[in-house]
Amino acid sequence: MPHKKEESERIFVSWGSLGAKIKKYRELRGLTQKQLGMLCGFSATTADVRIGQYENNKKVPRDKALKDLARALEIDESALLDGDMLFLNNIYHALFDIEDFHGLHPVKKGDTYYLEFSGETVLNRIVTRKDYSQFLEDWYEMREKCEPEPSDTKEQIEQKRKEYALWRGEYPNNVLQEAAERRDALRRMNHLQAEMDILNAQVKSEEELSRIDAALEPVMPSVKENYTPITLESEFIYIVKEMITGHIGIERTAPDEEFSSGSQFWHVLSIRTEELLNDENKLALFAKLVCAVETMQSLGVQIERSVTSRKSELFITYKCPNSQYLNFNNLSKHWDDMMDVITGKGVFNDTGRQYMENKFREMITGDNDVRFPAKEVQ
Repeated sequence: MPHKKEESERIFVSWGSLGAKIKKYRELRGLTQKQLGMLCGFSATTADVRIGQYENNKKVPRDKALKDLARALEIDESALLDGDMLFLNNIYHALFDIEDFHGLHPVKKGDTYYLEFSGETVLNRIVTRKDYSQFLEDWYEMREKCEPEPSDTKEQIEQKRKEYALWRGEYPNNVLQEAAERRDALRRMNHLQAEMDILNAQVKSEEELSRIDAALEPVMPSVKENYTPITLESEFIYIVKEMITGHIGIERTAPDEEFSSGSQFWHVLSIRTEELLNDENKLALFAKLVCAVETMQSLGVQIERSVTSRKSELFITYKCPNSQYLNFNNLSKHWDDMMDVITGKGVFNDTGRQYMENKFREMITGDNDVRFPAKEVQ
């Protein structure tokens, strides 16, 4: 008889209720009711009773208690705020709510129905298919990772189930934490790479400049014979344009930190040295640039070369003092226009290309041009 009375008084706890969720995460963390209660700040004498009341839904934890429970269980607080999804009617109306606020709705593809995030919400927000793609990707990848394999043991299957359940409880904080850790690691890696590049350039600078000069020596006489000294920035720009057209990869941004914020130098351009040293045609085009630099120097433009490094690759880099940046302002200002002309961006015939070329010429010549040396900026 007492046994039957106990059975009749036992409270049904829905698996989707708040109490069941607290119990689920407690057990996943390997905690007793007493241990969890004490982690939440309850005394040792009442801890298990309080948690038992929560888990049996006899008491509903208030906001502070919910926060304490989530913190102690190391899960996102929202994991304990969801409604009871065990019953179908609750699911239907939860999905209707998601439709209202997040654009979830059914779509039909063939004979099958799917759910999709898109459309307008009751808050006049337009949802696109991409808005929730990161969440769905995170979810899909973790679900795939924890999918049991035919060869898995019972213990391995249980461990995957536990890992998946805890991942959901910790989401999105776990993913955000992982992303933050990856960003920190990437920043540290980039910082170390930058330090290595600075050392690489310092150690190899003299040797690399000697290699470049030795490679230039046999081609310079013929290049100088056909070279016409330049006096205008537009003429320098067209030499750079010719090099890029000749498939020389010229870097617009500086390879190292020498030109970061607060630098005293203006980065003009950088070229991979290995690219020059392994191709005679490219070396001849580069020799023309060297002649132009020598001409500018003779006119008073303070442009100089150095060796820089990016990800262990060496570059020949040209720079000038910030006070003389006007000598190369059009090159920087109209770089994208120059690249559009070279690639023929957006045009499909010779007439269009010629139009682009003419517009580009107007941008860098005439009144827009600079005669060397430009007036220094004070």
